[in-house]
Amino acid sequence: MDATKTQKAEQPGAAGLSAGQQGGTKALPFAKMAEVAFWGTVLWGLVRAAAHYLNFTPYGVEAFARPILGTARANSWAGIGLGTLVLFVETFLAVMVYSLVFGRIRLWWIGLLYGLILLAVAGFFFRIGNWNQATLSTELAWYLSFGLFVGMTISLERSDKA
Repeated sequence: MDATKTQKAEQPGAAGLSAGQQGGTKALPFAKMAEVAFWGTVLWGLVRAAAHYLNFTPYGVEAFARPILGTARANSWAGIGLGTLVLFVETFLAVMVYSLVFGRIRLWWIGLLYGLILLAVAGFFFRIGNWNQATLSTELAWYLSFGLFVGMTISLERSDKA
């Protein structure tokens, strides 16, 4: 009896923490954040490109390259490529900030709140006051779902034992 109690006490994680609590205490590795950012860029870049193609929003993937290339040169293949690269960097930063600030909170709606924060930041740069109702609703849906993707993916990765 005493031998089994001693073995359990020496095992890692037996300090009174449940399996879910142990997963939340470790930091998310750089490679995992880059992987989440890559798939976020692929998925949400395609969603943004489809919304732009269907004229739901004037901001396609190339809009992320406008600060570097300008409005006229952004509507080219170079603008799409650079916009995708900038979207990846922004997604990586969004994943990193979420992981550091909200990473230990396991509430699903925190991702929606984070999406609203990202919309406010993007709206500042893209003049949200000049948007019509269709653009505002499309951008709101995109940023809410993007924030939810980031939040739920980080929560899952922190609690995953694989």
